[in-house]
Amino acid sequence: MTHPADLFMDLWRRLQERRNEVRTLAHGLEVDHARTGRLADEAAERLRQGAPALEEWAGSEWAGLRLDRTLAAAQAIDAWFAPLASRYDVRADDPLPAERLEALRRLNRDGRFNADPADGQLILRPGLLARAMNIRETAPPDGHPEDFDPVDLFASLLVVPPGLTIEAERDGDPDRRIAVEYRRIAAVSDQNPGDPAWRPVIGVVPLAQAEDDLPIRRFHRDGEDWYDPTPRDFGRRAADAVAGLAAQGATFILFPEVSAGPETVSAIQQALRAQAVGGPIRYALVGVKEEVAGRPRNRAILLDRCGRMAGSQTKLHCWDLDSNQCRSYDLRDRNGRLLDCAREDIETGDRFILFELPDLGRLAVAICEDLGRTEPSAWIASGMMVDWLVTPVMDSGLTTERWQAKEGAASSRAGYCRVIVVNSMALSHRFNRTCRANGEEDKVIGACGVALLFQPRASQASAPHIQCLTLPLSDPAPGYVYSRWTPDDWPALPDPEGDE
Repeated sequence: MTHPADLFMDLWRRLQERRNEVRTLAHGLEVDHARTGRLADEAAERLRQGAPALEEWAGSEWAGLRLDRTLAAAQAIDAWFAPLASRYDVRADDPLPAERLEALRRLNRDGRFNADPADGQLILRPGLLARAMNIRETAPPDGHPEDFDPVDLFASLLVVPPGLTIEAERDGDPDRRIAVEYRRIAAVSDQNPGDPAWRPVIGVVPLAQAEDDLPIRRFHRDGEDWYDPTPRDFGRRAADAVAGLAAQGATFILFPEVSAGPETVSAIQQALRAQAVGGPIRYALVGVKEEVAGRPRNRAILLDRCGRMAGSQTKLHCWDLDSNQCRSYDLRDRNGRLLDCAREDIETGDRFILFELPDLGRLAVAICEDLGRTEPSAWIASGMMVDWLVTPVMDSGLTTERWQAKEGAASSRAGYCRVIVVNSMALSHRFNRTCRANGEEDKVIGACGVALLFQPRASQASAPHIQCLTLPLSDPAPGYVYSRWTPDDWPALPDPEGDE
């Protein structure tokens, strides 16, 4: 028997193939309330009779297709899933109880509602935060035609596609296709991230505190200049920070981009295991530099409370530096010549992963440059699908005026999610040296911003609340910062200026 989720996938494919017609149809239905209501009532009645009845009513490409019924049928199934996507939507009349039980069984077993993974993964659209706040609105079909996406016509369901097209690695290269995966980790949970009163403690460990903590190799290859940061081993420093943050009740601890090599990661894992029984830390996200098949990779690895690998995300876009950035970070070749530009020497990733985690919620990771690129960041935000978007970076000190604040605020506002940007301190020393050499003492960094925390507001028109965490550049003891997630106590983000 056809399951509503599988029928939705078939209807979704039809809508995607005829998206321009769907936009015109949706615009018409937006003003024709009588027709919209009649279609919705008819579709809901057919669904109460079962998915086959709804499928027959919607028609097929062979038996004659009515696009208005296709859309109404898909929206009826979307509404049927609504009780799973909102803590407030409880219905006494629960049609198709056996099908709903099967949907939950599929989700728990396969991490998706649909049967065939080749079609993608059908999941609940809103993350736990959006479900808790009952943020489940759909977008009207206005705006530029190229901006329209049929996903905006559904409040409860989201199709995670098998792949996405993202920007080219470098100018002149073709766009790339990456795989997309939703990974649901099932485990016993003792916290409820969907509770609006939940107040986790976020810890940040900027391991690279001095300039020499993160050496940057520069070299010339194929007629171009390249750079390659390689972290030193700070296993003891990392382990002490994990223990210190556990004592402060940290729930989620974060290490910035390219913070750790294999020895440091091993020390972090051991420190997590030491606090696993009775300790507060549930997850750690660690920015690592590693070699894979002879090529450097920039990754963020996710560790659970016992130090076990729960997943990883590889950086998707290179951060190539222009002349202004090379000058700011005082990047020179072996002869002391200031570089005009420098390419990041990494092998970029080919997969983007959404994690569904007990004790934390739905997490996406966008490493440095990935936050500022159109995809997959725009896709994440448009679906309002995550609870957390975490961005590890390697940059000079974070402020509420620079590009990280602008991009983090935009993602938090559009995606209705919490955003965290975490940074190391090594490049701030380079930045200060340049400022002093140019007589720009007013720009010298004293308190180095190592984390920006963003909390969305109820209205997308309102700037998010923001918390900026800093450490003194001259004496960064104890080597970590932490903050309880209490956004009502944080100021609203001022309008960021500049985009360097």
